[in-house]
Amino acid sequence: MSKDISPVNGGAMPSAILTISNLTDEQTGRLNRDVYQALVRREAMRTFGSTAPRYLRQAAKLYRDHVAQQLTAWRQRHGLAVSTSLVSAYGRPQEGVRRSTF
Repeated sequence: MSKDISPVNGGAMPSAILTISNLTDEQTGRLNRDVYQALVRREAMRTFGSTAPRYLRQAAKLYRDHVAQQLTAWRQRHGLAVSTSLVSAYGRPQEGVRRSTF
């Protein structure tokens, strides 16, 4: 008898599937929404003890960076273009940019 890895009738997902490394589907590069929502709900319960909307929003902030990093990594592994920008608090002004004087 083999165990099914997908939840049946809205049941809980196995904890082996609920990892940050499973946030993106390796074949398509798309976000796995079921894993993302389950991770957010689990983090909200672990941190705040509730799944109220404000706690879900707070818990979702923890996983946003992971999703972006994994999608960028997937695009790089598959040879697709990735655009990045560097934001620095301390930098020299670029040529052609006028400084404002106050």
